[in-house]
Amino acid sequence: MVGRITTGGLAAEPVTSIQVEGRAAVTLLGPLEPELRRLNGATVSVAGAPAAGGRGGAFTVSRYDIVAIDGARPSVGTIVARGNETLLVANDTVRLAGAPADLRSKAGAKVWIVGRRAGADLTVQSYGVIREP
Repeated sequence: MVGRITTGGLAAEPVTSIQVEGRAAVTLLGPLEPELRRLNGATVSVAGAPAAGGRGGAFTVSRYDIVAIDGARPSVGTIVARGNETLLVANDTVRLAGAPADLRSKAGAKVWIVGRRAGADLTVQSYGVIREP
């Protein structure tokens, strides 16, 4: 299922949903829900299985892929600090050029990064933390 992530509910009981065009919003459940909540507004593809409960149905997510953030396809991976370099490690490893200090301090965090790639370098334009270290 592909749609836009939306968040709502109360602080004590947050609700994360996916809005698929032409359909009612579906509540997302499961251990990946906190990560998806941090992707509010992103277009995401989710896989899993229908679950009982939830307004407008519910879906237990077993995996997801970020399709777009503000219209751009992000790189997703884990921040690794190696010497003076900050790396994004996923299927391949890239050096982060122009990484702000707060991103460099997030070693071990799962992040998304939108930027310009040139060879083994990715120039950071925007980013977000999906899961804290």
